[in-house]
Amino acid sequence: MFSNLLFIPDPSTLWNDSYKIAFKIGSLEVAWYGIFIMIGFIASITLAIVKLRYWYKIPIDPFYYFCLMGIPTAILGARIWSCCIGDASWSNFFNFKTGGLAIEGGVVLTILLALWWFPFILKKPKYCIRDTLTSDTPVVRQVSMWTYADAIIPCILIGQVIGRWGNYFNQELYGSEISADNIGYIEFLAKHLPFMYIVDKGYYAHPLFLYESSINLVGLIILYVGLEFIPAINSGTISSSYILWYGIVRIILEPLRDNKYSFGSTYIMTGLWIAIGITLIILNQLNIISKTRKYNCKFAIIKTIKHWFKIWINKIVLFSLKKYETIKPQNQEQQQKQAKLKFYKEKQINENKEFELLKKQFVRKPENYLYYLGR
Repeated sequence: MFSNLLFIPDPSTLWNDSYKIAFKIGSLEVAWYGIFIMIGFIASITLAIVKLRYWYKIPIDPFYYFCLMGIPTAILGARIWSCCIGDASWSNFFNFKTGGLAIEGGVVLTILLALWWFPFILKKPKYCIRDTLTSDTPVVRQVSMWTYADAIIPCILIGQVIGRWGNYFNQELYGSEISADNIGYIEFLAKHLPFMYIVDKGYYAHPLFLYESSINLVGLIILYVGLEFIPAINSGTISSSYILWYGIVRIILEPLRDNKYSFGSTYIMTGLWIAIGITLIILNQLNIISKTRKYNCKFAIIKTIKHWFKIWINKIVLFSLKKYETIKPQNQEQQQKQAKLKFYKEKQINENKEFELLKKQFVRKPENYLYYLGR
């Protein structure tokens, strides 16, 4: 205890309740926590819109309507869960100023709402897609709920990435004491994250919010972008991977939590998250729940990157030979240089054509990623 007391930050920067408040509008206090939660919601919705409109190119209205119900549902679920685990009081359920929003509850209740909403709304004919690609006769098909799930659920991660910074300003959900052996790390926190000095305990704690925020940023890149280019991935597997990812992140970080923020039920729920995620991924990949998406971009990303490097190497060679383009060759060496210049010019033209063909593999049609229900 108090083993890393050496690096106490400037007294003027020591955390107190006033740092929770970003600004005031009259008597209304606007907290940093609320601001980060709001930014997280906006960022999540924006990423989902981008995926639905510009990537999957499917009707987006069902998602807009879902947001009107989903946002209050997420807040309600987070509050209920927080009260259930003892992080908030039932008697102060509607007093959000006292804190207490557990992400698990928000995700669970919102997913339950989605399981009812999307199968219901997507049955309406106006949200079906006229499929002229998979058969000679145009067919109107209902887009599966799993397609929307793959577009929307991974976007929750950006909300978690941003929202966790609200915990920093509230000085909550911090980790255990940092060992005095990590002097350099303690000094770094004293300079850049002074609120990690826990005033009532007298030591620097692990910035658990930063760990989780950073890991989830990696998860967002993998789930939102990376998995889309794996040909063997079925519809529903991307959204199921979020459940698995969330469980893994929690089980890794849970032992680092300060005892004040450690709840026995968390390990049970974390195990359930992992078990449900693995089960759904297996069922999806076996085509028991959903069907295979037909990708036409197998290894295209690797080929395209390699070809991009080849083009730039070619450009560098051409740039080094540019001066031989306008001179009349006076000797054999200059003739060889001009012949080399001509060769690389022709090579550049051919490589540019091949590069354009590779890029077209990323312009996917609905048959390459959608899962339809019926005819």
